[in-house]
Amino acid sequence: MFIEETMVEKLVEAGRIAIGAREHGASLVKPGASAREVCEEVEDWIRRKGGEPAFPCNFSVDEVAAHYTPGVKDDIRLRGDEVVKIDVGVHVEGYIADTAVTVDLSGKYNRLLEAASKALEAVVEIMKPGIRIYDIGKTVENTIKRYGYKPVRNLTGHTIGHYLIHAGTTIPNYADRTTFYKRLRPGTLVAVEPFATNGKGLVKEGKITNIYSLTGKRPRAKLNEAESTALSIIVEKYKTLPFTPRWLIGELGEDKAEAAVRGLYMKGVLHGYPILVESGKGRVSQFEHTFLILKDRVIVTTLKRD
Repeated sequence: MFIEETMVEKLVEAGRIAIGAREHGASLVKPGASAREVCEEVEDWIRRKGGEPAFPCNFSVDEVAAHYTPGVKDDIRLRGDEVVKIDVGVHVEGYIADTAVTVDLSGKYNRLLEAASKALEAVVEIMKPGIRIYDIGKTVENTIKRYGYKPVRNLTGHTIGHYLIHAGTTIPNYADRTTFYKRLRPGTLVAVEPFATNGKGLVKEGKITNIYSLTGKRPRAKLNEAESTALSIIVEKYKTLPFTPRWLIGELGEDKAEAAVRGLYMKGVLHGYPILVESGKGRVSQFEHTFLILKDRVIVTTLKRD
């Protein structure tokens, strides 16, 4: 894919905003904090800085590895001893940055956090145009195992497209032999996100959470007025990107927003994202950066530089 200079500028700007959103979100993770208050503040912060959320802020606690965001009425409040993953996405005109950080409120899981963090740092060190995906996974796996933990094998990084958070190619967090000959060519935008755990190293699906995206399919039944209004808003504002019913409250109100999204999901218009839970109930840490691979260099768009 040919990358124009204006595209690079927008991707770098999305990364700059994402760095701030990630750090702001981490600073809000404190005992007694509400997931909804934190996520809405992060999402509003992104908008204030000139970007838009590329997906709802994820606030995944302890054995929940990914995909929890508070709903219209659904929320959680921190006790003060949790491991909390904050995963944020930012887009500028559809050009996306995806990044994550973990906060340990208990102080007991420093090495678990360090395992995933150092794995990501090791990937930053080796990343180059044309790198084998296998070498990325091997680096992540070896680093996490050196700390005595397991990588989560069925959670992966991913390529990113224009208005598309998952563009088709996955980046495993282990040395997957099927990726031995696959390379990241110039023109690729990719998120690498090591997950480390003291559990089994696998996640399973839980309940459908509060994150949805369009399926591109026609509804299986006639839409009511609220559903039609919600669908128009989703298509116009969010396109192919994930969203949450919280973002429709301003136009529809709490009750109608939740009911309309549920109706669209039941009629096949929306895909729902289940929360992903560590199979052995182990704690999970996550860190993530977005890499823009160009012909002669790699830009880590979400890496803070002094």
